[in-house]
Amino acid sequence: MHRNRFFIIAICLFAPAFNIFAQDLYSFRGFESPVCVVQYGGYYYLSNAGAGLTGKDGDGYISRVKSDGSQEEVTMKYIAGLDSPHGIAASQGILYICDVDRLLGFDLQNKKKVLDLSFAAEKTQQLSGIAFTDNNTLYVSATDINAIFQVDLSGKKYRLWTESTAPNSLLIEKEKMYVSSWGTDSLPNGKISVIDMKKPSYKQIEGCEGYLRGLALAGNKLYFGDWVDVKNKRGVIRWHRLDTGENGEMKFTEKMGGPAEFIYDSRNNLFIVPAVLEGKVYGAMGFKP
Repeated sequence: MHRNRFFIIAICLFAPAFNIFAQDLYSFRGFESPVCVVQYGGYYYLSNAGAGLTGKDGDGYISRVKSDGSQEEVTMKYIAGLDSPHGIAASQGILYICDVDRLLGFDLQNKKKVLDLSFAAEKTQQLSGIAFTDNNTLYVSATDINAIFQVDLSGKKYRLWTESTAPNSLLIEKEKMYVSSWGTDSLPNGKISVIDMKKPSYKQIEGCEGYLRGLALAGNKLYFGDWVDVKNKRGVIRWHRLDTGENGEMKFTEKMGGPAEFIYDSRNNLFIVPAVLEGKVYGAMGFKP
């Protein structure tokens, strides 16, 4: 699939001349369980877990859209034939993908697979988040087995780095790793943790609990998704000020069903939020982080 009306409308939102009110929310359909969005090399890449959301069913894929407002043709299934891709990240021209129990890597120019690292020995079925420290080292969370792994890309090997309760999204900034947690026993008791990567040692951020997924840093604010009411698909984006400890919520014009791994595009002053439970991607401009 190729040119998609969703993206033509979405790209129009990026234009500086487009007049919208701060914190208005725009939603765009046409996705299948969108989980994670990243920006790299002038494009947005979006993981779609597919109709089944989890499991090895072969209906997952990666979408790609130009991020500079040129309205270039869009490829919905830029990389296809995946199972249930969740967290994605890009470095050195390679897109890395968490796909059930494998860490995959694809060359973004020719779409050839350059990495297929199995975690099957760990008995995980839920590799979730990715974060880089350098071009050769990344970290992967495994939500279902309460673990974060360190991956050596040159050696194509991994090791258990630390244990963590139901970790999903990872964000690394200045030798600190921020981790969002889904929680335990189907209760909204997930937390945001800060790990000193030199030790590692944990500290939990007070007042940030729920069904949590997704992290973004803008200015002094750490943003994170809270699914809140999963059954009725009424999730929100919340924030925590790292300098003052203040907590708050973004006042969008509507709720979101399963806000997942979103980004803040500082160039366009734009939040892009995949909503897993709705098959939508939300966009919002006009913020002052």
